Amino acid sequence: MLKKFKVEIKKERKYIIETLGRFVAVPTLSNPGLNYKLMVNILEKECKKLGLITKQFLVKDKKFLKTIPAENQKYPRWILMAHWNTGAKKTLHFNGHFDVVPASNGFTGDPFKLRVKKDVLIGRGTADMKGSIVAMLLAVKILKKLGVKPAWNLEFSFVPDEEISGQCGSGYLCHKKIPKADVVIEGDGGGGNVLTVAHRGIVNFDVTVHGKPAHAGRHTDGVNAFLKAIKIVEELEKFRKILEKRKTKYKTDKWISSVATMMIGGVTEGGIKSNAVPDKFMFTIDRRILPEENIVKARNEIVKLIQNVAKKDGKFKVSIKTEDIISGSIPTTAPICTLLAGILKEFYGKTPEMILTGGRLDSALFSTVLKKPAVAYGISGKNIHGDDECTTVGNISDTASIFAELMIKAN
Repeated sequence: MLKKFKVEIKKERKYIIETLGRFVAVPTLSNPGLNYKLMVNILEKECKKLGLITKQFLVKDKKFLKTIPAENQKYPRWILMAHWNTGAKKTLHFNGHFDVVPASNGFTGDPFKLRVKKDVLIGRGTADMKGSIVAMLLAVKILKKLGVKPAWNLEFSFVPDEEISGQCGSGYLCHKKIPKADVVIEGDGGGGNVLTVAHRGIVNFDVTVHGKPAHAGRHTDGVNAFLKAIKIVEELEKFRKILEKRKTKYKTDKWISSVATMMIGGVTEGGIKSNAVPDKFMFTIDRRILPEENIVKARNEIVKLIQNVAKKDGKFKVSIKTEDIISGSIPTTAPICTLLAGILKEFYGKTPEMILTGGRLDSALFSTVLKKPAVAYGISGKNIHGDDECTTVGNISDTASIFAELMIKAN
């Protein structure tokens, strides 16, 4: 059926552009969490047009809400689930996030108004990952149009907050055991003839150095928290060079994705006045964890390093806040990988690559919390999180064809 799907889906250019245009037009900014209810309502309308059964969820549980900044908690976190119950023995679950990162002024047009340049679709969220949601819905549309019954029950989750760890989206669903999935496809990862089978986790650190304030003219009376922070950073940079010799067994698209990494200073703040010794200085650390690493050990080795610098100096104190975001992986020999890889080989004419991606994905929540095999495959694109983010009509069409074929093949 793959060739037939491809032919029929190529007729759906108008559907792709109009549907993606409606999705992009909603600025679903993960920070602070804007327009989630509006987005869920639009998605629900699209799903109901396709005959899917839908249910909305509002995250009220403080256990999950406290994972996001306090100032963001006033913006409600909404989730949409959709179902096509075919009476099959197993359920195939498709997961997609609708939140997006903010857009900078570098966009050459309105980032929340879809621009079409021949086959190219430009706008925030086109590639990450509203385009994949369109591909999921289009696959269902074609199956319905052709009267083809899926080999699975189909289940969909459209979630917020993936860009800020996913705890109020996929995390909520998985911890509450809401999905009835046997297998999960996350539409955020892979693309083309590449299948994502693993991703790195993250430990986020907020490091606050506590010094002593004093007048700049008598700075020796104080303890400069900024300069003490530099001492810590110097030792962290030495460790980073050692750290990045650790390598994963998985293939990657870039060498930097294959190693354990640490990035220092994504956010920095401190001081109250230019003529006062800063009594506090805060900086962040982003530590990427390989699937082969132990996340607790990875966190503790950095905490210990920082504490040792402070102890050795003896003139300042340091406080550290951390957040763990788990990594995820699935064996390349897992049945769902074999099945999807077979479809990709038929579609592209050669064996697909199975890789680890450098980012983090919600698939880890399905595999480690819900304990279901989860693999990432969706559309590809350019300038993800950057200016003039884009994908193509052809890419969405191809991905929809592959999704449709997967829906009719039993695992």
